[in-house]
Amino acid sequence: MKKKRDALERIARLQAKLHDLSVWRLTAAEQKRAALETAQREMVEAIGRDALAHGRLAAAATRSLRGIDARLIEAKGSQEARQRAALDQGARAKVSERALEKADANYRADRERAELGDLIERSLRPSSPA
Repeated sequence: MKKKRDALERIARLQAKLHDLSVWRLTAAEQKRAALETAQREMVEAIGRDALAHGRLAAAATRSLRGIDARLIEAKGSQEARQRAALDQGARAKVSERALEKADANYRADRERAELGDLIERSLRPSSPA
């Protein structure tokens, strides 16, 4: 019973670390998406100004904006995938945590039963005369 409990404890710790990692990756994806959205806004503002409204600069800015849009679409997909992965990993971490709690309860109950059995045996043994 102790070996099973120890194994479940290691699994629960690993699952918790994996969940933390998936949350960290999700946060990084969200930050990347926010940075791209900021770059996109800034590029649209630059295009809207008179200085970039005509000629080569407008064409270059438009190409740059299309590139940002493509990366933003990719970042949104990545963020959604990482969000699903974080939720899945969180669920696995919770399942392993509950299994550990159940194993702990069973281990304690087994120890208490054994201690009670020992106590009963000692109380039923005839005392040796002194």
